[in-house]
Formats: sequence, structure tokens, C-alpha cells
Amino acid sequence: MKKILVCLLILSSCISRDNRIQQQEDLVKSEPPYTISLEKEIDNIKPAGLSEVGSSITYIPLETNDRSLLKDLKKIIVTDSYIVVRDADNVLMFDSAGQFLRQIGRKGQGPGEYSMVIVDYCLSSEFNKIYLLVESSKFMEFDIEGKWLNTYKLDSDPTRILPLEDELFVFNCRNLPEYISPIDQSLIISDLNNNIQKVYKNYHKRNSRPALVNPFSAFYTYQGNIIFREYGCDTLFKVKKDDLMPYYILSLGNKEIPPDFPIIDGRKFVEIGCRDEYPGKYYLQLIFENTDNLYVNLDNFNDADRMYGFINKHSHTVKIIGKDGFQNDIDGGLPFFPKFVYNDSILVDYVNAFDLRAHVLNGNASEMRRLYGQKYDDLVKLVNSIDDESNPIVVMIKK
Repeated sequence: MKKILVCLLILSSCISRDNRIQQQEDLVKSEPPYTISLEKEIDNIKPAGLSEVGSSITYIPLETNDRSLLKDLKKIIVTDSYIVVRDADNVLMFDSAGQFLRQIGRKGQGPGEYSMVIVDYCLSSEFNKIYLLVESSKFMEFDIEGKWLNTYKLDSDPTRILPLEDELFVFNCRNLPEYISPIDQSLIISDLNNNIQKVYKNYHKRNSRPALVNPFSAFYTYQGNIIFREYGCDTLFKVKKDDLMPYYILSLGNKEIPPDFPIIDGRKFVEIGCRDEYPGKYYLQLIFENTDNLYVNLDNFNDADRMYGFINKHSHTVKIIGKDGFQNDIDGGLPFFPKFVYNDSILVDYVNAFDLRAHVLNGNASEMRRLYGQKYDDLVKLVNSIDDESNPIVVMIKK
């Protein structure tokens, strides 16, 4: 009997120890950096409905007039009071209901004007200033009413910008191949007078010839932190004034396109991207994040071959949902995938007026009405209030 009791105590001790070890492992997994493998899921496409990430949908048509006419939208920022968008040539501001307010800056040679292309823009942390980053390292400052305040000349040549803290900004520079530019800079933390606080070098300096000017990767704000991932690096970082803090390690493994590959045939590349040279392989393009998920864009340099997916931040599970994004099972509208996240929780996309009208007006109205009822009727009312030439419509998804 004593032998049995001793054996039971030893067994209990082993189980208890194993539980402690498992608890310790779980604790480690609950702290960043979190390691996520995307490789095995890329070929396991599982279409998903929009209801998986939200329950309500709001459409905001951007007012269309002679002063607010937009071309191809490039970027959107949403705040409590404003919707600020950039197309190929302009930065325009609308109120939260989509009414046009003003243009920020304009083409020209005078004060507060720019002659080169706008490459990026951002709002200050207090949302009381707007900054335009213009080609040739020009950085322009405006108040929220659109009044020009100052123009700065930067020592670096960044292509993206976000406010950090204490009048500091984070400038993101492209990793150009060595033969194009020997400068080895990825992130620069500086004020507007070129007082540089910190420079982070490229993860690896590219040297292929001829080469693609590397594409954008993750660069966004979440919970007051700037989140950044350099093209060709598998780690997503939180950017601090004096350090980069690993946040997520997102691995594509053998499904990743080599980050430093040469372009063999330029015309063919424009048409089909990496489809022939690297079939079934991708790079991680833009990433966005809300309280529940990381939303990832997998590209192979051709829009037709792009894939979308999301990572559940609670379970760390990966789901690749296909080429179109989330199917709209809330009101039967167009597929959705976020291009911005507002207040760390609300997903924001925008759709072309022509595409939305065609989708709704050419669909099976009776079936859509059966599935979505009044929500579909509201969508029909919306598309009947615009025309094919109207400005894009902002789409917002809430839980």
C-alpha cells in the first residue's frame, strides 16, 4: 500500500511539474514577440464573411464637386471630426459626414505650394496640424484649417511619415539597391529642423541589378505606438525613440519571394509580377491592426494575384481568405478589406462609386432582399443617390 501511495505521489508531482512547465510556456507565448507561421496556410484558402470581424456597416459618400473631385485614391485617415484622403495629386479634407471642407496645399511655386508629387501625409498626434511629405525631401506644415505654416527641407529622402512624440517624427526611407543609393537608412527619428535623434539601418542592404524599387510594408499606429516592418524582414516592431521592440514575427518560410531578386524582363514583370519566377510565393505588404486581429496583405507584385488574410491576436491562428477580402454578408455590398483602422477598433475601406453601383443594381434584388432585408434596401437607396462619376464611398465596419 505504501509503494502504491509513493507511486501516486511521484505521478502527481510529475503531472504538477508538467502543468507548471506548460503554464510557463503559455506565459512566454502570451508575451511579445509572438511568432506566427503563415507558410502552411497560404494554400489553405478559407473564404470569410464580413460578419466574422464586424456586425454593423456605415457608408459615407465623399461629396463630389468641382473642388473635391478625386482621382485614384491612395490613402485615407479618419478621425472623430475629419476624413482626410490623398489621390495622385491632392490632399483633401472632408468632415465626418463626407462634406467637403478644403484642399491642403496646392500645385504651384509660391508659399504653401508644391511643384513635385505628394508622397505621403500625416496628422499631428493632437489632430491640429497636417503635414505633407513632397518629393525632393520637402516637408510642409499646415494648420487644421489648411493655412500654410512652414516648409522644411529634410536632409534625408523619406517616403512615409508618422508623428512620434515631443515634436518628433518617424521618417521611413525605402531600401534602395546599393547601385541606386548607398545610403543605409530605414527609419529616421528627427524633428522638423533635422535634429536627428536616432537612425535605424536597413535590415539588409539590397544589391540586385537591375532591381525593383522595393514596395511598402507595414507602417501604422496602434495604441499610440508606431508599428513597422521592413520589406524583407520577418519581424514587426514597435518603434520607440531609442529602440525597436519586437512585436510579431511573421514568417512566410519557403512561400516568401526572395527580398533581393533582380527583374529579368521589365515589361513582363509589369504584366504578371512574380507569377512565373516564383509561383505561389508572396511578400507581406501592408498590415493593419485592431483589437482582435492583424490584417495582412500578401502580394506578388501583381494586383490580380494578391491574397488577403488575418491573424487572430487571441488565438494566434491564421486564416487566408482569398483574393477579394471579406465577402459582404452584412448587407450584400462589395467585398471589404481594411485600408485604415480608426480608434484602434473600426475598420475602414473605400470603394469606387461605379463598382458599388454596378454590384448592387445588377444583382439579384429579390434574393438580396430576402437575405439582408432593410440593410439591402438602405444600400439600394445609397447607390441611387450617387452616380458612376461620384467620389469614392468610405466604408466603416464596427463590432
